[in-house]
Amino acid sequence: MPLTPPVPVVIEQQCVPGAACPNGAASPTGNADAGGEVTLPDTPATKPDVAPPASPRKGLKVGATLRGRYDLRFNDVSGSGADRTSSHLSFDTLALTADYTSDRFFGAAQYRFYGGNFIYGKSAGYREYPGEVRFLMYAYGGAKLTESDSVTAGIQAVPFDDRYWGSSILDDLAFVYGFEETYNLGVKFRHETPRYRVEVGFFPSSGPAGGGISSDSSRYSTNISKADSYVPDGSRNDERNMLIGNVSYTLAATETVKLSATISGWLSTIHNFDTHADGSKRIFAASLTGSKGPWHAKTLVARQDIDPRNPGRNDMITVGGFDASYNIATKGTYVFGELGRSIDTGSLPFDVTPYVNYGRFFKDADGFKDSERLDIGAVWSSKKSQRIKVYSEFLIGRNDPYVGAGQFISGAAQGGDGRLKKSILVIFGYSI
Repeated sequence: MPLTPPVPVVIEQQCVPGAACPNGAASPTGNADAGGEVTLPDTPATKPDVAPPASPRKGLKVGATLRGRYDLRFNDVSGSGADRTSSHLSFDTLALTADYTSDRFFGAAQYRFYGGNFIYGKSAGYREYPGEVRFLMYAYGGAKLTESDSVTAGIQAVPFDDRYWGSSILDDLAFVYGFEETYNLGVKFRHETPRYRVEVGFFPSSGPAGGGISSDSSRYSTNISKADSYVPDGSRNDERNMLIGNVSYTLAATETVKLSATISGWLSTIHNFDTHADGSKRIFAASLTGSKGPWHAKTLVARQDIDPRNPGRNDMITVGGFDASYNIATKGTYVFGELGRSIDTGSLPFDVTPYVNYGRFFKDADGFKDSERLDIGAVWSSKKSQRIKVYSEFLIGRNDPYVGAGQFISGAAQGGDGRLKKSILVIFGYSI
């Protein structure tokens, strides 16, 4: 299927989203389990956020974060298709956040604005002004039923393993496939004790699409969606009636050491708008998360099996996020691991936590090339105010939609050119 202008130009850009990308997803942000829910100690302390520093005060708190980005892309291409290295300093994100908490009730919402930078350019059909791409990231309310139990309703993170799997601002490769940090509309119950956690949720649908130029992909997280016209063999599907849950158990806990095991399941219906048939989605995962002093580590394996009931190919399905759509393989096994360490910087005005993680999706379909990403990064935080954060990453990917020109539409499905691609991403932000 030929690609229609102006998409070919956008596809040939190397798209490492960090926070905004018409050819990909953005950085994971927001306070983990904000608005009264408990954040497990296993959750990476380095995880990026766009909310103001936490406050012990109850009531309503309103904040904003403004972020910029620097991209150095070693495997980009020019408008004529020639290989080149490109460098960009640009606006990234404006995020508005509201959090409420009381003795019993809590809630949180965040709305984001993108556009007006080199990624959302005129060659892609944009008019290049901030806010041209915009959407609600999450909006939920809940109640604390007991000291251990809570229930939330609204657009919220689904309980598939931990909300964040690693420390990367891009999340890891699992975000490309819609495993990690996915936001859907539904109800979630949580029970947590010092020894174990149980979460289960029912989500009738994905969150609503916001403003942009895509047909169905102006959202934060990666969701199954209707393909835009530039996606070859694109499908038109919708995910419904999602039953998602996890059980996490602390295997060991001392003053300096913690080790937890988590198993997760995701069952849902996949509706195809062309065949009017209902297929299914099944994902199961198991992980170990540990820490010892300044060190943290995580390893995870997940198995995906999607039956999309498409009128054509069923070995791939279209997903979308951040105002663009692309294909992923429907069947495969994902493996991930991360190791990181916080460093004592003494009298310096910032804290730093370097890390390295690796993820690979092994695809079942014959002829499909596996997708993989190695991320070497660090999170830098101001000590005094905690309002300034900088996230720096060196990314090496193969058949990864976010790394290297020409990989976006098919990299996570059949694969791209099978070559290693490299880029450097720096995201810097200030919160009030």
